Amino acid sequence: MTYSIIGILATILLLIGNRDVLRKQRESEYSRTRLYYRRFLLGVLVYYITDMLWGLLDEQRLTSLQFIDTTVYFVAMIATVVLWARYVVSYLNRKNFFEKWLLRTGQAIFGVFLIFIVINFFYPVFFWFDDQGVYHTAFMRHAALLVQIAMFLSTSIYTFYMTAKTQGDIRQRHLTIGLFGLAMVVMIAFQVFFPLWPFYAMGCMIGITLLHSFVLEDETEEYRRELERSREALKEALAAAEKASKAKTVFLSNMSHEIRTPLNAIIGLNSIAMNDADLSQTTREHLQKIGTSAQHLLGVINDILDISRIESGSMSLKNAEFSFVQELEQVNAIVTAQCHDKKIRYSCDVKDGVSNCYIGDEMKLRQVLINILGNAVKFTPEGGSVSLVVEALAVDGEKCPLRFTVVDSGIGIGKDFMPRMFEAFALEDESYTSKHGSTGLGLSITKSIVELMDGRIDVESEKGVGSKFTVTVTLQKSPHNGGGLCSSGGQREKPRATLSGRKVLLAEDLPVNAEIMAMVLSMREMKAERAENGRIAVEMFKSHEPGYYSAILMDVRMPEMDGLEATRVIRSMDREDAKSIPIIALTANAFDEDVQNSLQAGLNAHLSKPVEPDVLFKTLEELL
Repeated sequence: MTYSIIGILATILLLIGNRDVLRKQRESEYSRTRLYYRRFLLGVLVYYITDMLWGLLDEQRLTSLQFIDTTVYFVAMIATVVLWARYVVSYLNRKNFFEKWLLRTGQAIFGVFLIFIVINFFYPVFFWFDDQGVYHTAFMRHAALLVQIAMFLSTSIYTFYMTAKTQGDIRQRHLTIGLFGLAMVVMIAFQVFFPLWPFYAMGCMIGITLLHSFVLEDETEEYRRELERSREALKEALAAAEKASKAKTVFLSNMSHEIRTPLNAIIGLNSIAMNDADLSQTTREHLQKIGTSAQHLLGVINDILDISRIESGSMSLKNAEFSFVQELEQVNAIVTAQCHDKKIRYSCDVKDGVSNCYIGDEMKLRQVLINILGNAVKFTPEGGSVSLVVEALAVDGEKCPLRFTVVDSGIGIGKDFMPRMFEAFALEDESYTSKHGSTGLGLSITKSIVELMDGRIDVESEKGVGSKFTVTVTLQKSPHNGGGLCSSGGQREKPRATLSGRKVLLAEDLPVNAEIMAMVLSMREMKAERAENGRIAVEMFKSHEPGYYSAILMDVRMPEMDGLEATRVIRSMDREDAKSIPIIALTANAFDEDVQNSLQAGLNAHLSKPVEPDVLFKTLEELL
């Protein structure tokens, strides 16, 4: 019964002490080594079970079952030393000639002994039981033990050799592995001379416990520390990426401001010059080309800012009620003018079921439609046609999906280019850049906006025939679709104030921009009084009686005091017009967050430079 008692005890210790190893691990360098150790433990576990059963079967004199149990015992014994060698090789991970030799030798030995174990069923080369059920050993049994001694000794010597090249905690773990091999050599040697004593099982039981304590647990702790270092490195990398993203946003914001500032002067002075009745036709044509080029440059800047916001994940949608009818009229006005210049037929068909009002982001929707219709006009030759069809799809609760179908008879898109047509800066033909002024950003931006609006874009096109773009976006139902007016104004025009004779406080640090704005305001018989920075603007407002200024046009970036701070100071003044006077931001800051910052500071509107005179006048008329 000694075998059974030792087997039961060893099995319990192995299962309890190594439960963390026996559980399934994720595939990694760390877990692959544990995988081989787990296989070694399973081999030892089978060996323990045969020991446990051997004592019970011997007690009951069940010789036939004892023969099978002993056969499994020898298979497990030989397999265990081979699995141990595989674990040591994986743990040391040196990948040299000796490791390859050790593995191949172990596999060959296992194969040879399996053959002799099969032969043992017919002729006793390993062991046999006599008629009284007494166990006897044969020469192959001793050979198997000697081979195991050689294998354990080889792995120990090799481990000690590698230990001499290591230091610290790794050196201690290598030393423990090597000592386990030497301990097994001693135990197997005892087993040779005392076959009925479970020295082998006792050696494995004690050795595996030590291995778990001094190797596995220490290795696990080191792995946890490495994971913690990796997490810290990832946190630092994330922080660095976020910092880089913020730096990129700041850079683009600064560059946008620096580019828009002179561009404002170019477009403003060009617009003023175009109003000169004494211009010659040649000069007027030159100014028109200057204006067109400046507007193209402005479009490129806007596209770069949009693609930057998309890449950084900072582009968001507003959620406000708007008049879809008015929005579509504005889009049609722009596209009709473009088609008229190119002598292209344009039609817009709004199907039944489309409501007057929706809730969503009207500016982004307009950008999507103008981008797609603009491309259709751009790539359709003279005499061609462009059409827009608007349909309302099935309403799902509060969601209102709309489908816009744009068909043109233009140059079409090649099949090879279709898969990458929505990639940033993608151009089917590089000559488009010089011929049509394309940057390759419009469709990429459009697709991103459509996806933000819970929609999709489908394209059908044939080279030389034309293209069909189908855009589906999801808006929300408006409470005013039953006949009321949209909260944004609906179809009823808001009362407009008279601008003539009004005084405006203009806070602008650059003289040329101030001069341009004064000339623009004079077009509607308004007078501008300039403040060179925010501090002076505050003092000028404070020094005049209430009602002296009808509105304040506030630049945001100014020396001494910026426009946002100046607005906060004005709004906090204890006078009757401080809270009510319209303050409009005229700035080169064009990011969405810049608009939010302006509104939060107390400004009534945010107009990005270069400002269109008509937009400025309309804003003033509505706010006054």
